[in-house]
Amino acid sequence: MFVTTDDGVQLYVERRGKGIPCLYLHGGPGYWSKSFSDLAGHLLESHFEMIYVDQRGCGRSSHQSQDYSLKRLTKDIEEVRKHVEIDKFYLLAHSFGGILAVNYAKNFSEHIWGILLMNVTLNMKDSFNHQYRKGLEMLNAESLASEEMDNMMKEYQSVQMQLLERNMFFSLQFKDVKNKIHIDEIDKDFLSNPEFQKYIFSSSDYFQDFTLITEEIKQPVLVLVGKYDNAVGPEHHQDFQFPNSLVRILDTGHHPYVENPLDYQEVIIDFLNNHIKQSIIN
Repeated sequence: MFVTTDDGVQLYVERRGKGIPCLYLHGGPGYWSKSFSDLAGHLLESHFEMIYVDQRGCGRSSHQSQDYSLKRLTKDIEEVRKHVEIDKFYLLAHSFGGILAVNYAKNFSEHIWGILLMNVTLNMKDSFNHQYRKGLEMLNAESLASEEMDNMMKEYQSVQMQLLERNMFFSLQFKDVKNKIHIDEIDKDFLSNPEFQKYIFSSSDYFQDFTLITEEIKQPVLVLVGKYDNAVGPEHHQDFQFPNSLVRILDTGHHPYVENPLDYQEVIIDFLNNHIKQSIIN
């Protein structure tokens, strides 16, 4: 189905499964929710009513928007919540989606049961810097990085292109690049608006350090970390300051639902069951 926002953008929304509502926020920036729903849906949909959303300008949602601001994308989540008539839900976010999740939780905390952060970045500058330095290591090259965001991104993109040319880039995301094949098969029909990613990468709004607001989020938070995740950095989560959080480190790269699906499922379901038990006790 599609949800039409108050500025006329159609967001693709899919509801599957039974249980406590959980809205999924994909990464990218500029990706979609289909690969996750196809590959991980069966792991979660017997415990959650999953709500999969393609962000504006991404995947099956409308590509006509002129507004990709953080405030607007956060508002889109709230408009989807209202449309599906759910009072409270969990947020499950991957990668870039973590930025949207913590900002929604900060502004609409009354509608959040808890947050599941899967290999997320809450500071894109820090994560890109990690990718950049890891890429240099893989290329046996020296750093030319600058502290200025524009120069840093140019240097990062230069390293990224060299890694892509040598078919090495995706080893930043996957412990075993063979796992990428499953995602590529689903993504063959993927479309996205390049203006979305262009806006995100040029906007200081998104390059803030959002780890600084984590201490304000009181709901239970599960933080999933990949031991070999060089997309966001395997130590990136150490800057998070959630007062009520559980960290679990998996033997994966950036996509645990593909690389280690059984452990991924077990950790999430255990978190859900423990949260439910605590809610009953309290």
